[in-house]
Amino acid sequence: MKNLTLLMILSWLPASILFAQPADQLLTVDQCVEMALKQSPDLVRAQSNLIIAGAGLQTSVSGILPHVSASSSYGQSGPATSYTTDPLGVPVITEGGKNESYRTSLSASQSVVNLSQWADILGSYKSRQAAKSGYQQSMASLVYNVKAAYYNLVKLQKAMEVAEASVKQSEEQSKQAKLMHQLGSISQADRLKIQVRLMQSKIDLLNAQSAQLSGRQTLANILGLAGEVRVGSEVAFPDTTKQIFTIESLDDKIIESNPGYLSAQKNYQAKKSSAWSAYLSKLPYLSFSYSYGYSDSMQFTNHDSWNAHDYWSASLALNWNIFDGTASMARIRQARAQARSAEADLISARQSVYSELKQAKLGMETAREAVSLVGDLLQQAKEDYRLTNEKYKLGSASVLDLLTSQLTYNQAQQQATNALCEYYLADARMAKALGQW
Repeated sequence: MKNLTLLMILSWLPASILFAQPADQLLTVDQCVEMALKQSPDLVRAQSNLIIAGAGLQTSVSGILPHVSASSSYGQSGPATSYTTDPLGVPVITEGGKNESYRTSLSASQSVVNLSQWADILGSYKSRQAAKSGYQQSMASLVYNVKAAYYNLVKLQKAMEVAEASVKQSEEQSKQAKLMHQLGSISQADRLKIQVRLMQSKIDLLNAQSAQLSGRQTLANILGLAGEVRVGSEVAFPDTTKQIFTIESLDDKIIESNPGYLSAQKNYQAKKSSAWSAYLSKLPYLSFSYSYGYSDSMQFTNHDSWNAHDYWSASLALNWNIFDGTASMARIRQARAQARSAEADLISARQSVYSELKQAKLGMETAREAVSLVGDLLQQAKEDYRLTNEKYKLGSASVLDLLTSQLTYNQAQQQATNALCEYYLADARMAKALGQW
């Protein structure tokens, strides 16, 4: 009972409270995706479209199911005319008073043959499938957008950390340069170069901090959180041995797994069915109806009184819309135009999916090559900076050598993080193109 009460309370709490981030917690990409899938407004809209499409299918199916209704009525009319006789047997007409009537009935009707309704049901079913594919597309797009914002924030976080390290390094170098200048080890020009580098590093840090705050807010907006989010700057090296499909293997099975293409395909089929429904509405349709009830001037009181005044009726009707002022022809023209438009959207969707898959594959191949290089690049740049710094302290390296080595090392750190993030983003683009998440 306590667990049920707690669950009810949690269901009424705002999502931003349920998913509030602790101050010392760094979110992972999987946690961000989980948050977005539970509270994204885009998914709520897509799910609403899915429910609407399901309701449309239910409405279409109801057209071929029996319809049952019951009614009961009471009425009065007047003046009433009655015929009596006097004591001598002479007829006497009396006017006045009122007539009463009681009526109770149960009616049922059933569509027997209506090809237009069956075509409409098929169209509604395809629309329901299109809405389901649209929901999956929204989910795949949302997951990709979350990952894109997450890894962009990781790159910005790393840029800020590199900028902070650069400022600390420049401050330390500035102190050393001042001392060495007093001892006559370096010239005033070299000291000024180090001070200029310090100023540039501080400006870079301010810009990096501003960009990082903006990136945090962007990710928070996608997740539906009121405050900012925090992520780390460390990204694990991925397993690059995963096989990538070839361009030649892009067959219909792979392309049709994309939810965007599936949605366009089902929408085209739904529009074709709607066109058939409009055309078939010109054909005759057959329906059956049955009614059973009670009618008398007095309300029934028992089974015998009901049987004495009950009635029934049954009918089989053939209806044919011969001419309705060209309204049917207008609906047919409109439905055919919508089908042609949906077919054009299907062709465009196929081309778009093929292009998306091709770009995702090329992006993955480039990202793999970059990841295979950045590890060595970072290690070599770090070792070069360490050796150059030692040489500078011993006087065997110039200030320009030191600044160049420092800049190269900082760039290598940023390039390594960027390459890893781009690899994971390429993998996310690949998954989105294949309809996965």
